[in-house]
Amino acid sequence: MRRGLAFAAVVGAAALAAGLLTATPAYAGTCVASDPCDTTVTFDVTAGALQITVPDTVDLANDGAPGGFAYGQLGAITVDDLRASATPSWVATVSSTAFITGAGTDPGTSIPASDIYYCSGDATATTGSGTFVPGQASPCDPPPPADGTALDTPATAFSHTVLPADTGNNSATWNPLLTVAVPLSAVAGQFTGTITHSVA
Repeated sequence: MRRGLAFAAVVGAAALAAGLLTATPAYAGTCVASDPCDTTVTFDVTAGALQITVPDTVDLANDGAPGGFAYGQLGAITVDDLRASATPSWVATVSSTAFITGAGTDPGTSIPASDIYYCSGDATATTGSGTFVPGQASPCDPPPPADGTALDTPATAFSHTVLPADTGNNSATWNPLLTVAVPLSAVAGQFTGTITHSVA
C-alpha cells in the first residue's frame, strides 16, 4: 500500500511540474469588449563617460628662428559628455611642459612653458544644449604678437555651462592655435614638448 501511495505521489508531482512548464503566461489583465486594456512599458536611458580626445602627435606648420615664433594649429580637440546628466557642465584645461632639444640641459636647448601660448578659438562644432565658452575667443591670429594664454600655469581651454533646462549629452570640438615665442638664446634643433588636456 505504501509503495502505491509513494508511486501516486511521484506521478502527481510530475504531472504538476509538467502543468507548470506548459502553463499560459500571466497577463496584466483581461478586459471586456470596448474597455481599454493597458500595458506598462519600461526602459533605461544609459549613461557613458565624460571624455576628451586629442591628436597623438603634431608638427607645427611654421618653424621659428631665435627671437621669432613657431606656430600652427594643434588639431581637433573634442570633449564628449555622455553622462546623460541633469547638470552636464564641464571645464577642459590645458598645460604644457618645457620644449627641449637633445637632453635640454645645455644652454639654449630648453624653451620654458611661459613661452608657449594657447588660443582655443571658438568651437568648430557642438552638439546638445547649454553654452560653450572658449578659453580664448576667436580670432586666434598668427604672430606677432603671440595670441592666447601662456601655459606656465594650467589654463582653461574650453568650458560648458548650463541652465536647469540644459540636460543630457553634449559635445564640443575646437582647433587651437599653439604659438612658441622662440628665445634669442635658442640653438638650432628639433624641439619637443607635451601639451596636456584634461576635462572634469
